[in-house]
Amino acid sequence: MTAANLEKLCELALSKGASAAKPMSARGVIVDPRVRLKCMVPTCDSYGWNLMCPPNVMPMDQFAEVLRQYDHAILVQYPIPLDHEIMERSKGKRLEDVVKEADYMDRLSRSEVEFMDLLCEVERNALGMGYRFATAFTGGACHLCKECVGQRSGERCRHPFRSRPSMEAMSIDVFLTAQNAGLPFELPPRDNPVWNGLLLVD
Repeated sequence: MTAANLEKLCELALSKGASAAKPMSARGVIVDPRVRLKCMVPTCDSYGWNLMCPPNVMPMDQFAEVLRQYDHAILVQYPIPLDHEIMERSKGKRLEDVVKEADYMDRLSRSEVEFMDLLCEVERNALGMGYRFATAFTGGACHLCKECVGQRSGERCRHPFRSRPSMEAMSIDVFLTAQNAGLPFELPPRDNPVWNGLLLVD
């Protein structure tokens, strides 16, 4: 993987709406079992239900072994369109109450799908450059379908070439990984919340 090709992929991400995209060493991608723990405690409503979420994705130890085979990665950030009014309205509320608000969930889900499509396009371009192991991970649970078919009916994913697991689903510490890429973000988010996604490239 040449530096020039990494930059081309970053430029593509930016041209498609990313707020930031930066090459990094795959050694800077941090895997931590506590990330998977936070899928379970308190239980995320996608856990055990969404096909792109634990425990339906690759186990953490297996992913950590795969990650060691990569040298290069690109961290991509994408704006979450939650304006100041929505953020202010959410202060002091329980998270489960906030996520039930239609306006909040509509904006969040729409931006998740946009971000997933952006990452898939960057991944396709990396594959087109000859990097056959290019693999993208998005931010947040997959929302391509209103309801995931996998756990209720045992069906396969309806969008196998479009859906992607999130960084968190793979036990990646998004906060530290973004810091290692030189793209830190606020926790909890305040003025400019962003999704974080990752492209492993080799």
